[in-house]
Amino acid sequence: MNRFWPVVLFGGLLVLAPAGAARAQTQVNRKHTETLLAPFPPEAYDSVMVSPDGRRIAYIKKADGGQKALVDGKEEKTYQQVASLTFSPDGKTFAYAAKSGAKWLIVANGKEQGPYDRVGPPVFSEDGKRMAFVAMLPDGKRLVVVDEKPGTAYDLVFEGRIVFSADSRRIAYGVQKGDAWYVVADDKEAGPYEFLGSASGIHFSRDGTRLAYAAQVNKKWAVILDGKAQPPCENLGDLAISPDGRRLAYSAVQGGKWLVVADGKPGAPCEAVGEGTLLFSHDSKKLAYAAQTDKQWRVVLDGKPGQPYDGVGEMKFSPNSRVLAYTARQGRQELVVLGDKPGRAFDRVGDGTLVFSPSGRRLAYIARIAQVTFAVVDEKRRPRYDMVGYLTFTPDGQSVLYAAIKGKKTFTVVEDKEAAYQYDAIWMPRGGRFTFTAPKKFYYLAVKEGNMYLVDEELD
Repeated sequence: MNRFWPVVLFGGLLVLAPAGAARAQTQVNRKHTETLLAPFPPEAYDSVMVSPDGRRIAYIKKADGGQKALVDGKEEKTYQQVASLTFSPDGKTFAYAAKSGAKWLIVANGKEQGPYDRVGPPVFSEDGKRMAFVAMLPDGKRLVVVDEKPGTAYDLVFEGRIVFSADSRRIAYGVQKGDAWYVVADDKEAGPYEFLGSASGIHFSRDGTRLAYAAQVNKKWAVILDGKAQPPCENLGDLAISPDGRRLAYSAVQGGKWLVVADGKPGAPCEAVGEGTLLFSHDSKKLAYAAQTDKQWRVVLDGKPGQPYDGVGEMKFSPNSRVLAYTARQGRQELVVLGDKPGRAFDRVGDGTLVFSPSGRRLAYIARIAQVTFAVVDEKRRPRYDMVGYLTFTPDGQSVLYAAIKGKKTFTVVEDKEAAYQYDAIWMPRGGRFTFTAPKKFYYLAVKEGNMYLVDEELD
């Protein structure tokens, strides 16, 4: 499936072919306030980082003798080089890698950690209270620094991956020691293994009590769940633990065919299992994935294959777990399937744009025909624009909100009513949507006249 819009709606920078005359919409001057965050020159666009809560920004600025980070308009210390700008999930901690002389540091809220010969990007726990990173020592060995405490040194840290459990209490990562590989969880080594599964990754259950990953032993692959190896297979792909932690599913190769093993039971063989499609419902009762057979793709829900398509993209369960929606490609067109009902066909359906209302009763997404883009809500097209993004339902599920570009200006649209005040660009964190602080109040970051503003807006 194709992606066709950027993470950021660049009102003044996005280059599109002529879209034709857009239908005039009602403009409203909704109650709003603008709080200046920082100067925002065009040279900041390449390095900008928006905090996950969508309220802070940082970027790298040139300085005499090197570079410096600028966060919320405040300049940090100058270093030879600055990289890997990162905010904690709660937005309270700002961290990055910085080069000083021949050494590298991690700087978190102005406090330096190091120096080391090299460092990886900072990684935060979900609550933002813990931070870890990979560091290289003068002898070339690597270690993981957790909460400012250096761990045991190893030959390598597997792909630089560090995983925190959702409750933030546990941490795990893969390491190489000599010719063998191990998984280190809470400072305890599990292994040795011949190799670790890159595609499968390392997964904690939501409550942090279970740990699963893929490892190679005696030239066979197996999922290791809570230290116990599952039946061996020829290869492994994605793996998933259900939200309640009671179920395990993974894609595997047996006898030259791919299949999904769920709760220890292998499913029907197929030519391929769609990467990133293995998905449990929120209540853990349903399991879905995309499977290819006879060069056609079908979504398999609880072991039952759906209709064939030329491709399957994003898959998403409704919040109440009752229905599955997914994007599909048929020939040159794309559509959204809700349950087992295919929707209207478009030139493109935006990857990652499927959004359910909080109750799960309504579905919206973004689509395109030729060079015009629009929201589709309950399978009904909304007004067309040069670009549309950040599609969001209001908390009561009654209305849809999104950002749109018309010409060189960007603005919010609520139920086909355009905001009269317009900006050069609207910015959000990757994968972000509008955040509501009350049933009718939301906020976002916007660029106007070379400055970044935090905009608080209120529905009519």
